[in-house]
Amino acid sequence: MSIFRFLDNIPTIFFTIVWIGLLGAITLGAPYIFIEDIKILITIKDNELVSNFSEFVNPHLIFLNIASKLTNFFGFNNYFLFRLPNFIYLGFLILVTYKIIKLKFYDLNYLMPLTAVMLSGTILISMTTIDGSLISGLMTLLIFYYLLKIFDNENFYNVFFFILFSLIALILNNFYFVILITFLIFLKLFNLKLDKTKRLNLISYLSFIYISLLVFLIIQGINKTDYPSIPNFDLNILLKNISKTVIFLLPLLSLLIISIFYNGIKRINWNKELMTFLLLIVLCWFIFIFSNNLNISILIFLLPIMSIYIFRTLEFVKLKWSRIVLVALFSIPAGIIYFDTSLYYNTSEIPYTNYIFYLLIILVSLINPVFSIQERSLTTVYKIISFSLILVVFLTSVFFYSQYMSKTLSPVIYDTLKNDLNCDIKKSEFILEKNYPLDLMLFFSDKVKPDYFSDCQIELRFSSFDTMPIEDSDSINKTILDITTKSYININFNKL
Repeated sequence: MSIFRFLDNIPTIFFTIVWIGLLGAITLGAPYIFIEDIKILITIKDNELVSNFSEFVNPHLIFLNIASKLTNFFGFNNYFLFRLPNFIYLGFLILVTYKIIKLKFYDLNYLMPLTAVMLSGTILISMTTIDGSLISGLMTLLIFYYLLKIFDNENFYNVFFFILFSLIALILNNFYFVILITFLIFLKLFNLKLDKTKRLNLISYLSFIYISLLVFLIIQGINKTDYPSIPNFDLNILLKNISKTVIFLLPLLSLLIISIFYNGIKRINWNKELMTFLLLIVLCWFIFIFSNNLNISILIFLLPIMSIYIFRTLEFVKLKWSRIVLVALFSIPAGIIYFDTSLYYNTSEIPYTNYIFYLLIILVSLINPVFSIQERSLTTVYKIISFSLILVVFLTSVFFYSQYMSKTLSPVIYDTLKNDLNCDIKKSEFILEKNYPLDLMLFFSDKVKPDYFSDCQIELRFSSFDTMPIEDSDSINKTILDITTKSYININFNKL
């Protein structure tokens, strides 16, 4: 029995459970690699997270404040606990996706689309951050869900929750949803059979959103607000955003191309609902690539829409030659290998163990439906993709943790003070020069000008990897992986 037939016999729920477990391990074990996350953690540590009314009522910051108080109360010294609210957001994201499926495509087998939403680069990245992109994308999906319900049944509860989640989205500085609901409402207004009362009500809801948007812009300050309604036309940024959509939306992006082919050209499952979903996908994609700054929350909203569109379109289609598009999945191991090699200045510096890792993820990536000569259903195809992706992510996580975690700033400082300088970290003081990694203040801010008498005074000096280390027999030179710049740097320890 071939591996493809074996994977087809595995229940979908198995892949879902394994992926959730893997997400949990990555969430609690991966270091913070984004500068914005480290800045947020530093403000939490300094009790400066909330500075104005908008931040005071921000639900994501409220969750982070609760997490901060719990860690202080129980004495935890683990910044990874601040990622736990992401699991709440992800749970609601899956629930709302399920609700949308039951509302518009009640006969669609929902388990595989829900699994496909989670098995994506966007969810993987957003789960490791604390920037609020998940809850922002969730709010947009909730707004979309209740707007669909208003189109079908305009009762008090649907209108109330539509307005409520719209206001929350504005508090989260999520303004792109206004573009989406404007598009959907105008699309609905073109329906000639729509009665006058409902037409006026939809216009009034949209007017209220625009008035609220204007109020929020005035309160927060137009120049201080980051929102994607101002388009960016810089070619370099556009190309970067396009490449990021490819990375973040794999593996669904490959299947989306196949779906558009069958839905748009072969007219498979051609109907008004799917056309609306397709137009939303195109609109979200344009909003993302023309945004001034990277806004993952747009893609988080886009994922459920894409997943529903794909699995509804290809529900009964047997895929064969169209699977050639799935060769795009090889960009996943290629991107991982490129990222790892970019950490080194010369290929000669790359350890042999890295090459073994490269070989392993390439071999695992060969478990690809493109190599199957038989016609296969979309469910079977996605099971094969899921199995390969889970193995690639698992191998990558284990490799990066074992190869690089001990080389980051915090472990190197702890190890050097204990084994080389014979200093107790609790009684040490750090003297810094200007150019130091940002995460130093996250883990060791209490060692800079401490409020206690120090037994050890350590001068720390940082320099780029391509410069000569400081030649001083009384000092110690080490090399660390700076996770904020994604490159190796030198650190010099001088005990005074």
